Amino acid sequence: MRINVFEGARRIALLLALLATVTALIVAGTNKPYLSLNYSVSRPDAPFIRTDDPCPMEAARDYFPKKSQDGNSVGINLCLLTMPFGKDHQQLVPYKIDQSGMLWGAATYSNEVSVYKHDLESRFRFPASDASWVDEEISGRYWKNWLHSLGFIAVGLGVFWALVWAIGWIVRGFAGIPLGNDHRPSDT
Repeated sequence: MRINVFEGARRIALLLALLATVTALIVAGTNKPYLSLNYSVSRPDAPFIRTDDPCPMEAARDYFPKKSQDGNSVGINLCLLTMPFGKDHQQLVPYKIDQSGMLWGAATYSNEVSVYKHDLESRFRFPASDASWVDEEISGRYWKNWLHSLGFIAVGLGVFWALVWAIGWIVRGFAGIPLGNDHRPSDT
């Protein structure tokens, strides 16, 4: 019984291509897109404003995850803006409005601001204008990831096929086997 090395190599190549394709499809299907949004708040009674501007150096920053309407996880980069307080106009984070309407401020890394950050995290809700947009954006990114993954699979399989073909062509050339055959014509 003769062993057909070329048939064995074709089967191995097919199994490798199938394994790579299934792995890529599983990774593409389970890879959820990540969305991170920047918001700022200027005082305790002010709304959360989505922004593309960088957070100023003197401002306090907080990062926390929130779930969208469809249950997608979104990273929130919250910038707590400062304002001038006192006679020396020291830049402080406004963190509390008392009963008389007076605004209280504290340094960026103070305990008061840390408590205020946790309070902001618990009461954060996506503004109405952003709520549906967030899920649409994540859905769009998800399908874009799928298209990219399918493109990579197609290119990867094409390169793999070319490599297998080239190796077969080289081996057949050294062995004196015509292209399209698995044995030399005199061996049959």
